[in-house]
Amino acid sequence: MLALLAGLTAGLLGHAAAQAPAAPGAGHGYLIDKHAAAGVNCAACHAESPPSKPADQAACVKCHGTNAQMATKTSSDQPNPHASHLGEVACTSCHHVHQASVLYCAQCHNFDLKTP
Repeated sequence: MLALLAGLTAGLLGHAAAQAPAAPGAGHGYLIDKHAAAGVNCAACHAESPPSKPADQAACVKCHGTNAQMATKTSSDQPNPHASHLGEVACTSCHHVHQASVLYCAQCHNFDLKTP
C-alpha cells in the first residue's frame, strides 16, 4: 500500500513539474489569459529580458494590493482566503500565472473555494 501511495505521489509531482509554462492568451484558463485580456503585458511582472520568475510578490502587490488589502476585498468569502491564520502567505502559494492555481489551505482544510 505504501508503495502504491509513493508511486501516485511521485506521479502527481512529476506531472506538476512537467507542466510547461503557458503562453499568453492560449485559452487554457490560467491567470496569464486573464492578465492578457486585461492588457497586462509580460513586462508588467517580468522586468528582465529574457523574463524570469519574479523574485518576490512585489509584482503582484503593485496591481492587486497587499494581503491585508486583498483580505478586505475578499471579506465576503467564507473562509476569507486572504485572512490566513498562518499570517501573510505568499501570493504564489496559491496563484500561479502560467500553470493551474491551487488552494494552499487544502493541504489541511477541505474548503469549497476556487482559486483563480
